[in-house]
Amino acid sequence: MMLSKDILKILLLIIGIAVIPQSQAEAKIYGLSGTSPSPAFNFIAAAAHISTPDGGSLLFWGFGDASAGKPQYPGPTLIVNEGDTVTINLTNNLAEPVSMTFPGLAVTSHEAPLFPMGDRTLLNSVVPEAAPNGGTQTYTFVASRPGTFYYQSGSDQPIQLRMGLFGAIIVRPTQNGTAMTINGNDYRFLRGLYTLATGTTGTGVTKTFTQFAYDDGDGSTGYDREYLFIASDMDPAFHQWMEFGGPYDISKWKANYWFFNGRCAPDTMDLPNVENLPYQPYNAQPFMHPGEVILVRYVAMGRDLHPFHTHANHVRIVATDGRLLSTAATSTTGADLSWLTFTMTQFPGKTADGTFTWTGSELNWDPYGHKPGDPLEPYEYIADHGKQFTPNLPPINDANGQPIPQGVAPAQAFPVRQASIETIIGGLFWSGSPHLGQSAPVVPGEGGFNPFSGYFYMWHSHAEREITNNDVFPGGMLTMLGILPWSAPIVE
Repeated sequence: MMLSKDILKILLLIIGIAVIPQSQAEAKIYGLSGTSPSPAFNFIAAAAHISTPDGGSLLFWGFGDASAGKPQYPGPTLIVNEGDTVTINLTNNLAEPVSMTFPGLAVTSHEAPLFPMGDRTLLNSVVPEAAPNGGTQTYTFVASRPGTFYYQSGSDQPIQLRMGLFGAIIVRPTQNGTAMTINGNDYRFLRGLYTLATGTTGTGVTKTFTQFAYDDGDGSTGYDREYLFIASDMDPAFHQWMEFGGPYDISKWKANYWFFNGRCAPDTMDLPNVENLPYQPYNAQPFMHPGEVILVRYVAMGRDLHPFHTHANHVRIVATDGRLLSTAATSTTGADLSWLTFTMTQFPGKTADGTFTWTGSELNWDPYGHKPGDPLEPYEYIADHGKQFTPNLPPINDANGQPIPQGVAPAQAFPVRQASIETIIGGLFWSGSPHLGQSAPVVPGEGGFNPFSGYFYMWHSHAEREITNNDVFPGGMLTMLGILPWSAPIVE
């Protein structure tokens, strides 16, 4: 994606304000856990309004934690353990019947599709409903296998799913808590992503995990941090019609708002549970340290396909729809069917899990700003240790006598040349250093909003319409991955 310099300045200004407003990064998956082995949750279904960064206010219907007394968009993320028997007691405060379904999970509560007046050509709901205006219904399912799942309304789905009656479910595997050390020759799903301090990915390169996406048998779905991305979309004309009535042709539904975890950018990068977004508690702001593995959980709850593009590195997709991509129950005994992708297309009603890491390997310069004798950082690529940027050299002409642009190094020259202050787009990421090391004196006039230095990579929809808010750029499905030095805390 090519952006003009002026537009990019605006984008960086907005993102910079949102990304590092505090002295430490805060990132995790927020949700409700309950108590194993029989967690119970009390939900409501109700109406409220969400906010969009362009000033919009849209009616939505959402599920919510009854103790909070309000709905949220999307509904609360349920975080349970493999084998749990999960109960949800739903109170419906909407003016039409609502129900809940749990695709991919073993539902044990009564299931009976509802047909009006016996007419089997018309389907009201695929499961029993909670009656309008205070009706209740109880749903039970067994978290029979680990993975990323979702719940949604089973009633009047062309309306209720568009209105926001859905949420995510995370089922933790029984393997969690068991320490597994992976050798470089056994990386399987992580193979090729690691280039550690030895400069190789061969025998002797190890990493120990205690958190896993699946019961993989060999630790190949291990991770250090996890992040959830629920993709959804809205047509503002549809929501105005639902609230105020008037003419509307639902066959012409067309999204003009796009969301990660119920927020449009730059709100995606604000803190979770902020007061100005009372019905949109979840942010979508990933942070990591170099060499850590993050698990990316994708849930697609919109109507359209959304191409999720991760800058900096590929994501290795290890599971889809709660199924490990292996020819057997564990990756130890089965063939590895995972794949690397730079753009993960999110299909409606599908989930996926992917692993991602970044070490700065093979940049051909040291992203920490080390001198050759400095000690190595965790997972640092030794071949580039101590290779420095050479900042602000005089202009260099090419063979035709034309100046080489700042920041572009001649093929035969090394170290890399850093762009001059006059040519960079300065701003809130500038901490005085382009490295993952300690900060240096900042450029005059800069406030040093990025106190730890680090790198930020845009994660966004690769459909350019989807990074706008009702045609206002930037917005929509857009956030930034922050790769911070090991000295910078990431709060969970």
